[in-house]
Amino acid sequence: MSWELFEKVKELGLPSGSYAIFGSGPMAVRGLRECRDIDLVVTDELFEEYKSASGWELKDAGGKEMLAKDGIEMAADWGPGEWDVEQLIEDADIIENLPFVRLAEVLRWKKLLKREKDLKDIEIIEDYFKKQGVAKSEK
Repeated sequence: MSWELFEKVKELGLPSGSYAIFGSGPMAVRGLRECRDIDLVVTDELFEEYKSASGWELKDAGGKEMLAKDGIEMAADWGPGEWDVEQLIEDADIIENLPFVRLAEVLRWKKLLKREKDLKDIEIIEDYFKKQGVAKSEK
């Protein structure tokens, strides 16, 4: 399922430097788990542009606006916590010609959420870092 969703993101033809895949996507692209949808963190400009684009549904995501279409959700604001969206996008890892929020940031986000699925993901990511030999200072 994950690769079909990544292809849908490519088909959108979003401008480079205006978005990055967040949520479970950075884990899925590394084969750490599947994802059932794609979360995009986007610039304010791109979000405003897509608010009026055909087929995108505006939703409330815990007091923040989100757009959804065909298994893709996009937001210009990320929570919980304070996130520098522009920095997340700028620092993204490019994998398969798509920008993915760095896995260390996904780990930080999941530690803030602490939902049951996040606790499992935290363990998976930390194990991945150990196997990769990633020092804490590099995360």
